[in-house]
Amino acid sequence: MLWYNQGWSNSTKEIVMRTKTATRKAPQARRPVYIARAKERPDSDRWLSIGAAWDFRDGEGLVVRIQSTPLQWDGSCILVPPLEKGDDEKK
Repeated sequence: MLWYNQGWSNSTKEIVMRTKTATRKAPQARRPVYIARAKERPDSDRWLSIGAAWDFRDGEGLVVRIQSTPLQWDGSCILVPPLEKGDDEKK
């Protein structure tokens, strides 16, 4: 986050912004360790992928990102390993 004093000139703000963005490292794309899946409805047999989980960088734990939720979602989901390339989801 960039903080600046309102008394600074525009050129000073631009220099600070360029310096901050130039030194920032691009995030590395990491493959999820688990895929979050939930039932479409509580009485359904159909499972939907709703997010993913990655190992926490500092060691123990997971970082879970839920990207979507079914309309009648009861809040429960499972974490399953992702399919390897070439695996067919419907076996």
